[in-house]
Amino acid sequence: MELLMEHANRALVQEFQFSMPWDMETTWVSHTFDNEIDWNFQLADDPEWTYMLSRHSFVLHLAQASKITNDPRYAQKALWYIRDFLTHAPHIIERESTSWRSLDAAMRVMNWIDALILLEIEADSFIREGISSHVEYLALQDSPFLLFSNWGIIGNAGLFKSALYIDDSERARLAENRVCESIQYQILPDGMHWEQSPLYHAEVLSALLSMIHASKRHNWTLDDRLIHGAKSMAQFMLGSMKPNRHQFLQSDSDNTDLRDVLTRASYLLNDSTLRVGCFPVLEPYLSFFESPDSRKAYEKQMIAQPSFLSFGGIASGNIYLRTGWSEEDSCCHFRCGPLGSGHGHADLLHIDLVAHGSDVLVDSGRFTYCETSERRTLKEAESHSTIIVDTHGSAQYGSTWKYTRYDMPGDRFLITKNDWNYAKGSSLGYLANSLKPVLVEREIIQLGRSICLIHDTFFAMSRHRYDWYFHYSPEGIVSDEQQGSIVFINRRVKSTMWYERGIEPRLMKTPYSPRYNLMDEKPTVRFSGVFTGNHSATFIIYSDKIDEEKSCTIEPLVVRGLRSQQIYHTHEARGWRICVENEEAFEVMIRSKETTELLQAGSL
Repeated sequence: MELLMEHANRALVQEFQFSMPWDMETTWVSHTFDNEIDWNFQLADDPEWTYMLSRHSFVLHLAQASKITNDPRYAQKALWYIRDFLTHAPHIIERESTSWRSLDAAMRVMNWIDALILLEIEADSFIREGISSHVEYLALQDSPFLLFSNWGIIGNAGLFKSALYIDDSERARLAENRVCESIQYQILPDGMHWEQSPLYHAEVLSALLSMIHASKRHNWTLDDRLIHGAKSMAQFMLGSMKPNRHQFLQSDSDNTDLRDVLTRASYLLNDSTLRVGCFPVLEPYLSFFESPDSRKAYEKQMIAQPSFLSFGGIASGNIYLRTGWSEEDSCCHFRCGPLGSGHGHADLLHIDLVAHGSDVLVDSGRFTYCETSERRTLKEAESHSTIIVDTHGSAQYGSTWKYTRYDMPGDRFLITKNDWNYAKGSSLGYLANSLKPVLVEREIIQLGRSICLIHDTFFAMSRHRYDWYFHYSPEGIVSDEQQGSIVFINRRVKSTMWYERGIEPRLMKTPYSPRYNLMDEKPTVRFSGVFTGNHSATFIIYSDKIDEEKSCTIEPLVVRGLRSQQIYHTHEARGWRICVENEEAFEVMIRSKETTELLQAGSL
């Protein structure tokens, strides 16, 4: 609430800063209009500031502040902004690239309607005509692009909500039908939005929830396809959630808390299985609209444990290996699917690792949508914890929204058993995009909360250079003082990565952007090696809490054929014994080559 009041108080004096958690393109630089507001104003060289201004989130903030304080200044200023925009920036074609893009117009009118409802003010004829002009404009927005883009669902959610507000059932039905058609193309079978951005996944889900909320208010019966789409997206959001309840920093996304969206979904969809990822009380948005009895009923609702821990988003290629639902648990995110839209990054075979609730390996973020060197760097493969062959990523950056060449994911799958999880994926891009083809496979085994084994296999006929990148959280320090291992330490955990001989590590600092317009740096390790023919490499990560640290030893095991007693080469089969102090040892064997006999390693 403190941040909400800060934004509302700025809006009182026409000062704008867009730094709320779900502001899609955040900025911490404020701008004040001393007199008349220029609704097409662009701050610095980023047009996203204009788009954020055009969405009028501050109108809703003012209405919420009015409810909190009962100070009439907030309500008066909220209405003043609506009238000022309609007076000085009505729709004309020239403004469709600035203050009247369909996405922003939809978000703006939804904020206006929410504000009017909160303020318990019936729109006068001038404001009602202004809302009607938005309905007319949004009803005309129909194209193949919108059918396949988050803009389409968000825009039609705005059309639906505003059409219901002015009693235009025909346009409301049009919007609902468009959204149902878009759902067929945009939401993958595993529930992920096809653009491969958790941020825009959340925005699309929020748009569907807004339609559900509006339908309940107006006693409108929604198409079951829309309800099912929202449920599917909410379940994916739960399955993809980090232990600290934030989203992973994937593609064009920010490090944002998911609990408010999941709380809204649990309440509106009446789904108690989502409660493990929710606030214990109704989140700030809904709490303003719902009755005290409804809020109390939600708080008393029993939490139903989800039917899964690890989550295999096979269609989207997002696999989450999870040890539990507490904030102290561990989770590994494995990217092994298509790149998605222009919001996607070249992150095939990337992994994020959270150990005992603490970030260890992270994505690099997005920072900007402007055509800059930072945009290119953050979208390329080198900014992800993945593998580069012969110094070039398989996907080739073209411009801020385009690639001139795409990577090609192979089959992927997840196996989950009691205290271990296994995931596998592959990149076919170096087969199709290279004169010296290489098939790259990555396997991940999670053993309890503390152990993560990464096994990479390269099938090749010639000599190649391989570079492995591992991007560590900026909240810790990384050292390579101990031969054969990399050590990461932050305030909570110590994480040691063992690597094999034949590859050389190099420690460096690389860009890290946890929020749009926010840049930091993080420790990164690049391993390099040159090999001829088939090859495999293994990295074993052991992480433990600082105050509960235990010793861990790794012993390679010889793999033999049980019948032939033939010793298999390391690129054919590998084995390890992993011993943690005062715990039962793990023995692991991975086979990369099909055999006609059983294999033996250690006691396996």
